[in-house]
Amino acid sequence: MQATKDDAFAKAVEWQSLSPVRSWVLSWARDIEIARRPDLSARYARAKGNLEHADPTVAQAALCDLSAVLDETMKAVRE
Repeated sequence: MQATKDDAFAKAVEWQSLSPVRSWVLSWARDIEIARRPDLSARYARAKGNLEHADPTVAQAALCDLSAVLDETMKAVRE
């Protein structure tokens, strides 16, 4: 996380824009939201663990669930 933060601040200086910092803050807030909610944390871990499952149906379901978790998290962060 520190490396991505440093990269965001370096790009902000280089680009003379706060956009990279805003993006990093959203990612950080998303990660915190997932970590503080056991239900989301469990779904997130389960989905990530099944992304490369041998059964394509399981992998597809994991991708859909991961997307749903991230959507729900981002909605909570932006409120």
